[in-house]
Amino acid sequence: MDQEGKQDLRRRLTATVLLVLFALVAIAMASFAWFSIADQAKARQLALTANAGNSLRFDLDAHDSFDQYVSTLGFDQIAARISSEQGVDIDSSKLQPVTTSDGQSFTYEDGSQAQAQTGAYLEFTLHFISHQDVVVRLTEAGRNGEAGTAFSSSVDGLPQAMRMSFTCDGRTWIYDPNLGSSASTSGGVTTFGIPAGASSEVADMFSLVAETDKSTIVRIWLEGTDPNCTNMIKGADYAVTMRFEGIEQQDEQGQQ
Repeated sequence: MDQEGKQDLRRRLTATVLLVLFALVAIAMASFAWFSIADQAKARQLALTANAGNSLRFDLDAHDSFDQYVSTLGFDQIAARISSEQGVDIDSSKLQPVTTSDGQSFTYEDGSQAQAQTGAYLEFTLHFISHQDVVVRLTEAGRNGEAGTAFSSSVDGLPQAMRMSFTCDGRTWIYDPNLGSSASTSGGVTTFGIPAGASSEVADMFSLVAETDKSTIVRIWLEGTDPNCTNMIKGADYAVTMRFEGIEQQDEQGQQ
């Protein structure tokens, strides 16, 4: 092979090696669902707020009368309850990517069990009550512009990777912010979205009997299988707001 041919071969080999290196770097830098939980860089809790409509009340405990319940719970109250029940300081603890099929039991990517007591996900109980027989609906916003149900973060993608569930009456309802106006039910679990700018029956959950307390377990987690649960959201902060309305049911003649 002449000198020119050797130089051409070296150039081709160099180009090939560079292409292989670029490919390896791209693979190493790629983001995948189930970001690593080994480096302690996990989502950090900033705020958690729950609000109820005028005809609905709730609290962290059951009470003797409607007037003892409240229409708003803030971060400090909910955080204190989670701390006392689960031993978790949610102001400094970090969510870990987990997954669930029923909105009640959770596992890590390797299939091992996740526990609320570790702060991997958040769990607490709300007690609901209403003056009327109603269905409790999760809503995007209040009638007077009050904050509605939402996940938010300064990091794109994190809100879409979060979920919340509500369990009572032997059933579970899971709010998935990616579902919009759709909902599906399987094995006692309903997964639903909330249409933008609307209060829709697709987000209806459990029923209340007038003046009767109903306890509901609330869970909030970072869904590891969501396409947005990648290295890009590690270490991000987040906020959670919930808004509930009590929807009076019509009788057979369509009268309330």
